[in-house]
Amino acid sequence: SSGINAEYGDGTILGTSASSALLHPSEKRHVTWFATLDGALGSFLPLSEKKYRRLFMLHNKLVTAVPHVAGLNPKKFRTAKMPGRWLMNPHRNILDYQLLTNFLTLSHTERRELAKQIGTTPSQIVDDLMSIQKSMMIF
Repeated sequence: SSGINAEYGDGTILGTSASSALLHPSEKRHVTWFATLDGALGSFLPLSEKKYRRLFMLHNKLVTAVPHVAGLNPKKFRTAKMPGRWLMNPHRNILDYQLLTNFLTLSHTERRELAKQIGTTPSQIVDDLMSIQKSMMIF
């Protein structure tokens, strides 16, 4: 079924959004682009289940492993503000690519240790991040 599977907050008001097919013919996916009223551009890109699970585990590890801009916890800061209590975790389905790219700034030892903790290799994580970046290169 179609519908919203996640909610996301970035502290700004969304101005507009549009969906488009990715440029690579081998990929049958769409990307949703958005612009905020303060001039920021962003996007939402679907991931395969396997890649999502691997990067989700890395995302959780990086929340505690790297210092954050202005001391903001990325998971808490990106959580949509919703009235009342919900039975689901709406921000769990969204990964922060900026946080994930912090993996690339870690030392070789730190990369290897984090990858080992989530049951993968540093090269697999780098491949995942590069494939996302390649998919998003349209400008």
